[in-house]
Amino acid sequence: MTDEYSFPDNLSELLHPLRVEASQRAQKLGAEADEALRIQKMWEALASFIARGWPLHVLNLLERERRLLNKIRDDSRAASLLDEIYRTVNQIAPRVLQRFPADIEQACAASKVPLDLDSRHPRYTFQRGFFTLEIHEQKFLARLSDLEGQLDEFPPDVGAVVTAIQREDKRVFGRPFDGSRFLKKLRHHYVAVVKKENLPDGASVPLRHITARLGKNEKGFRTDEFLIDLSRLVEKGPLEIDGVRLDLQQTKDTHQGMLLHGLAGRGYVGLITFRKV
Repeated sequence: MTDEYSFPDNLSELLHPLRVEASQRAQKLGAEADEALRIQKMWEALASFIARGWPLHVLNLLERERRLLNKIRDDSRAASLLDEIYRTVNQIAPRVLQRFPADIEQACAASKVPLDLDSRHPRYTFQRGFFTLEIHEQKFLARLSDLEGQLDEFPPDVGAVVTAIQREDKRVFGRPFDGSRFLKKLRHHYVAVVKKENLPDGASVPLRHITARLGKNEKGFRTDEFLIDLSRLVEKGPLEIDGVRLDLQQTKDTHQGMLLHGLAGRGYVGLITFRKV
Protein backbone atom coordinates (compact mmCIF):
# COMPACT_ATOMS: atom_id res chain seq x y z
CA MET A 1 0.00 0.00 0.00
CA THR A 2 1.34 3.47 -0.82
CA ASP A 3 1.88 6.12 1.85
CA GLU A 4 -0.94 8.29 0.49
CA TYR A 5 -3.47 5.73 1.88
CA SER A 6 -1.82 5.28 5.27
CA PHE A 7 -3.24 6.62 8.55
CA PRO A 8 -1.18 7.90 11.47
CA ASP A 9 -0.06 5.01 13.70
CA ASN A 10 -1.66 6.43 16.86
CA LEU A 11 -5.23 6.63 15.46
CA SER A 12 -6.02 3.03 16.35
CA GLU A 13 -4.76 3.59 19.89
CA LEU A 14 -6.87 6.74 20.21
CA LEU A 15 -9.96 4.89 19.02
CA HIS A 16 -9.52 2.02 21.47
CA PRO A 17 -11.02 3.69 24.61
CA LEU A 18 -13.96 4.96 22.57
CA ARG A 19 -14.62 1.47 21.25
CA VAL A 20 -14.46 0.01 24.78
CA GLU A 21 -16.78 2.70 26.14
CA ALA A 22 -19.28 2.18 23.32
CA SER A 23 -19.20 -1.59 23.83
CA GLN A 24 -19.80 -1.25 27.57
CA ARG A 25 -22.66 1.18 27.03
CA ALA A 26 -24.24 -1.11 24.45
CA GLN A 27 -24.02 -4.04 26.86
CA LYS A 28 -25.55 -1.98 29.66
CA LEU A 29 -28.40 -0.72 27.49
CA GLY A 30 -28.95 -4.24 26.16
CA ALA A 31 -29.22 -5.63 29.69
CA GLU A 32 -31.62 -2.83 30.64
CA ALA A 33 -33.71 -3.52 27.54
CA ASP A 34 -33.83 -7.24 28.36
CA GLU A 35 -34.95 -6.48 31.91
CA ALA A 36 -37.56 -4.01 30.69
CA LEU A 37 -38.93 -6.68 28.36
CA ARG A 38 -39.07 -9.21 31.22
CA ILE A 39 -40.98 -6.68 33.34
CA GLN A 40 -43.39 -6.01 30.49
CA LYS A 41 -44.04 -9.72 29.94
CA MET A 42 -44.49 -10.24 33.68
CA TRP A 43 -47.16 -7.52 33.95
CA GLU A 44 -48.91 -8.89 30.86
CA ALA A 45 -48.89 -12.42 32.28
CA LEU A 46 -50.21 -11.23 35.64
CA ALA A 47 -53.00 -9.30 33.93
CA SER A 48 -53.89 -12.35 31.83
CA PHE A 49 -53.98 -14.75 34.80
CA ILE A 50 -56.04 -12.33 36.89
CA ALA A 51 -58.51 -11.82 34.03
CA ARG A 52 -58.88 -15.59 33.63
CA GLY A 53 -59.32 -16.13 37.36
CA TRP A 54 -56.22 -18.34 37.74
CA PRO A 55 -54.88 -17.49 41.22
CA LEU A 56 -52.43 -20.41 41.36
CA HIS A 57 -50.81 -19.18 38.15
CA VAL A 58 -50.53 -15.73 39.74
CA LEU A 59 -48.92 -17.22 42.84
CA ASN A 60 -46.53 -19.30 40.75
CA LEU A 61 -45.47 -16.26 38.72
CA LEU A 62 -44.91 -14.15 41.83
CA GLU A 63 -42.66 -16.87 43.24
CA ARG A 64 -40.68 -17.37 40.04
CA GLU A 65 -40.12 -13.63 39.53
CA ARG A 66 -39.45 -12.75 43.17
CA ARG A 67 -36.02 -11.22 42.44
CA LEU A 68 -37.35 -9.14 39.57
CA LEU A 69 -40.31 -7.96 41.63
CA ASN A 70 -38.02 -6.81 44.44
CA LYS A 71 -36.16 -4.66 41.93
CA ILE A 72 -39.24 -2.74 40.82
CA ARG A 73 -40.56 -1.98 44.32
CA ASP A 74 -38.85 1.42 44.12
CA ASP A 75 -41.87 2.44 42.09
CA SER A 76 -44.50 3.20 44.74
CA ARG A 77 -47.37 2.36 42.39
CA ALA A 78 -45.88 -1.02 41.58
CA ALA A 79 -45.15 -1.76 45.25
CA SER A 80 -48.69 -0.90 46.33
CA LEU A 81 -50.22 -2.94 43.52
CA LEU A 82 -48.02 -5.95 44.21
CA ASP A 83 -48.91 -5.88 47.91
CA GLU A 84 -52.59 -5.93 46.97
CA ILE A 85 -52.06 -8.84 44.55
CA TYR A 86 -50.13 -10.81 47.19
CA ARG A 87 -52.87 -10.28 49.80
CA THR A 88 -55.62 -11.30 47.43
CA VAL A 89 -53.94 -14.37 45.96
CA ASN A 90 -52.93 -15.70 49.40
CA GLN A 91 -56.59 -15.54 50.43
CA ILE A 92 -57.90 -17.18 47.26
CA ALA A 93 -55.26 -19.84 46.47
CA PRO A 94 -56.05 -22.32 49.29
CA ARG A 95 -59.72 -22.40 48.25
CA VAL A 96 -58.81 -23.51 44.71
CA LEU A 97 -57.58 -26.92 45.84
CA GLN A 98 -60.30 -27.29 48.48
CA ARG A 99 -62.98 -26.91 45.83
CA PHE A 100 -61.05 -28.56 42.99
CA PRO A 101 -62.92 -31.93 42.87
CA ALA A 102 -66.33 -30.26 42.57
CA ASP A 103 -65.15 -27.45 40.31
CA ILE A 104 -63.34 -29.68 37.83
CA GLU A 105 -66.37 -31.92 37.44
CA GLN A 106 -68.63 -28.92 36.77
CA ALA A 107 -66.12 -27.28 34.43
CA CYS A 108 -65.64 -30.47 32.40
CA ALA A 109 -69.38 -30.95 32.06
CA ALA A 110 -69.88 -27.34 30.97
CA SER A 111 -66.98 -27.48 28.48
CA LYS A 112 -67.73 -31.02 27.27
CA VAL A 113 -64.28 -32.20 28.33
CA PRO A 114 -64.21 -36.06 28.34
CA LEU A 115 -63.64 -36.64 32.08
CA ASP A 116 -63.90 -40.33 33.00
CA LEU A 117 -66.64 -40.97 35.56
CA ASP A 118 -64.43 -43.18 37.73
CA SER A 119 -61.90 -40.37 38.30
CA ARG A 120 -61.04 -39.67 41.92
CA HIS A 121 -59.03 -36.84 43.42
CA PRO A 122 -56.08 -36.39 43.16
CA ARG A 123 -55.90 -38.53 39.99
CA TYR A 124 -58.20 -37.88 37.07
CA THR A 125 -58.42 -39.62 33.71
CA PHE A 126 -59.92 -38.49 30.41
CA GLN A 127 -60.87 -40.15 27.12
CA ARG A 128 -61.26 -43.63 28.64
CA GLY A 129 -57.95 -43.50 30.43
CA PHE A 130 -55.88 -42.06 27.60
CA PHE A 131 -55.05 -38.84 29.46
CA THR A 132 -54.13 -38.70 33.15
CA LEU A 133 -54.07 -35.61 35.37
CA GLU A 134 -52.36 -35.84 38.76
CA ILE A 135 -52.78 -33.07 41.32
CA HIS A 136 -49.86 -32.51 43.72
CA GLU A 137 -51.40 -30.27 46.35
CA GLN A 138 -48.28 -29.49 48.37
CA LYS A 139 -46.45 -28.33 45.25
CA PHE A 140 -49.49 -26.55 43.78
CA LEU A 141 -48.79 -28.56 40.63
CA ALA A 142 -50.84 -30.38 38.01
CA ARG A 143 -49.08 -32.97 35.84
CA LEU A 144 -50.76 -34.00 32.59
CA SER A 145 -49.70 -37.13 30.70
CA ASP A 146 -51.06 -39.67 28.26
CA LEU A 147 -50.32 -43.31 27.47
CA GLU A 148 -47.08 -42.27 25.74
CA GLY A 149 -45.63 -40.00 28.43
CA GLN A 150 -45.79 -36.64 30.17
CA LEU A 151 -47.29 -33.71 28.27
CA ASP A 152 -47.26 -30.70 30.58
CA GLU A 153 -46.93 -29.32 34.11
CA PHE A 154 -48.70 -26.22 35.38
CA PRO A 155 -50.44 -24.75 38.45
CA PRO A 156 -53.80 -26.55 38.90
CA ASP A 157 -56.27 -23.77 38.28
CA VAL A 158 -59.44 -25.41 36.98
CA GLY A 159 -59.60 -23.20 33.90
CA ALA A 160 -56.01 -24.04 33.03
CA VAL A 161 -56.72 -27.76 33.39
CA VAL A 162 -59.71 -27.55 31.06
CA THR A 163 -57.72 -25.52 28.54
CA ALA A 164 -54.84 -28.01 28.57
CA ILE A 165 -57.11 -31.05 28.18
CA GLN A 166 -59.03 -29.43 25.33
CA ARG A 167 -55.77 -28.54 23.56
CA GLU A 168 -54.30 -32.04 23.83
CA ASP A 169 -57.58 -33.78 23.08
CA LYS A 170 -57.97 -31.77 19.89
CA ARG A 171 -54.37 -32.45 18.89
CA VAL A 172 -54.66 -36.21 19.36
CA PHE A 173 -58.30 -37.04 18.65
CA GLY A 174 -59.37 -34.10 16.48
CA ARG A 175 -57.30 -35.11 13.45
CA PRO A 176 -58.91 -36.63 10.34
CA PHE A 177 -58.16 -40.31 9.85
CA ASP A 178 -57.81 -42.22 6.58
CA GLY A 179 -57.43 -45.91 7.35
CA SER A 180 -56.22 -46.94 3.89
CA ARG A 181 -53.61 -44.20 3.83
CA PHE A 182 -52.37 -45.03 7.31
CA LEU A 183 -52.14 -48.75 6.52
CA LYS A 184 -50.15 -47.94 3.37
CA LYS A 185 -47.72 -45.82 5.40
CA LEU A 186 -47.42 -48.54 8.04
CA ARG A 187 -46.67 -51.16 5.38
CA HIS A 188 -44.09 -48.89 3.70
CA HIS A 189 -42.12 -48.36 6.92
CA TYR A 190 -42.41 -52.02 7.92
CA VAL A 191 -40.85 -53.07 4.59
CA ALA A 192 -38.07 -50.50 5.06
CA VAL A 193 -37.30 -51.83 8.55
CA VAL A 194 -37.16 -55.53 7.60
CA LYS A 195 -34.97 -54.66 4.62
CA LYS A 196 -32.57 -52.65 6.78
CA GLU A 197 -32.41 -55.41 9.40
CA ASN A 198 -31.97 -58.16 6.75
CA LEU A 199 -35.20 -59.89 7.75
CA PRO A 200 -37.70 -61.62 5.46
CA ASP A 201 -41.00 -59.99 4.67
CA GLY A 202 -43.41 -61.42 7.24
CA ALA A 203 -40.94 -61.33 10.12
CA SER A 204 -42.11 -59.89 13.43
CA VAL A 205 -40.65 -56.43 14.06
CA PRO A 206 -40.81 -54.38 17.29
CA LEU A 207 -43.44 -51.71 16.91
CA ARG A 208 -41.04 -49.18 18.42
CA HIS A 209 -38.69 -49.75 15.46
CA ILE A 210 -41.48 -48.47 13.22
CA THR A 211 -42.13 -45.42 15.38
CA ALA A 212 -38.40 -44.70 15.61
CA ARG A 213 -38.15 -44.65 11.82
CA LEU A 214 -41.25 -42.46 11.54
CA GLY A 215 -39.74 -40.07 14.07
CA LYS A 216 -36.67 -39.64 11.85
CA ASN A 217 -38.54 -39.37 8.56
CA GLU A 218 -41.80 -37.58 9.36
CA LYS A 219 -41.72 -33.97 10.53
CA GLY A 220 -43.78 -33.35 13.65
CA PHE A 221 -44.29 -37.06 14.33
CA ARG A 222 -45.81 -37.81 17.76
CA THR A 223 -46.07 -41.34 19.15
CA ASP A 224 -49.36 -40.65 20.95
CA GLU A 225 -50.96 -39.61 17.64
CA PHE A 226 -49.56 -42.74 16.02
CA LEU A 227 -51.03 -44.82 18.83
CA ILE A 228 -54.50 -43.41 18.25
CA ASP A 229 -54.26 -43.92 14.49
CA LEU A 230 -53.14 -47.51 15.06
CA SER A 231 -56.04 -48.04 17.48
CA ARG A 232 -58.50 -46.67 14.92
CA LEU A 233 -57.03 -48.90 12.24
CA VAL A 234 -57.39 -52.02 14.39
CA GLU A 235 -60.98 -51.09 15.28
CA LYS A 236 -62.22 -49.97 11.87
CA GLY A 237 -59.78 -51.36 9.30
CA PRO A 238 -58.80 -51.93 6.63
CA LEU A 239 -56.18 -54.49 7.64
CA GLU A 240 -55.29 -55.97 4.23
CA ILE A 241 -53.04 -54.42 1.58
CA ASP A 242 -51.30 -55.88 -1.47
CA GLY A 243 -52.09 -59.47 -0.50
CA VAL A 244 -50.91 -59.26 3.11
CA ARG A 245 -52.73 -58.64 6.39
CA LEU A 246 -51.60 -56.58 9.36
CA ASP A 247 -51.04 -58.56 12.54
CA LEU A 248 -50.08 -57.16 15.94
CA GLN A 249 -48.64 -59.38 18.66
CA GLN A 250 -48.78 -58.82 22.39
CA THR A 251 -45.92 -58.23 24.77
CA LYS A 252 -45.48 -58.16 28.54
CA ASP A 253 -42.94 -55.34 28.26
CA THR A 254 -44.94 -52.24 29.14
CA HIS A 255 -42.05 -49.96 28.14
CA GLN A 256 -41.58 -51.35 24.64
CA GLY A 257 -45.24 -52.12 24.03
CA MET A 258 -48.12 -49.80 23.19
CA LEU A 259 -51.53 -49.96 24.85
CA LEU A 260 -54.12 -49.48 22.15
CA HIS A 261 -56.82 -46.96 23.07
CA GLY A 262 -60.25 -48.48 23.58
CA LEU A 263 -58.77 -51.95 23.27
CA ALA A 264 -56.99 -52.20 26.62
CA GLY A 265 -58.34 -55.72 27.11
CA ARG A 266 -55.92 -56.89 24.40
CA GLY A 267 -52.95 -55.89 26.55
CA TYR A 268 -49.81 -54.24 25.24
CA VAL A 269 -48.90 -54.85 21.61
CA GLY A 270 -45.18 -54.92 20.90
CA LEU A 271 -44.61 -56.64 17.55
CA ILE A 272 -45.93 -55.98 14.08
CA THR A 273 -45.96 -58.18 10.99
CA PHE A 274 -47.77 -58.56 7.67
CA ARG A 275 -48.86 -62.09 6.84
CA LYS A 276 -49.84 -63.35 3.42
CA VAL A 277 -53.57 -63.66 2.98
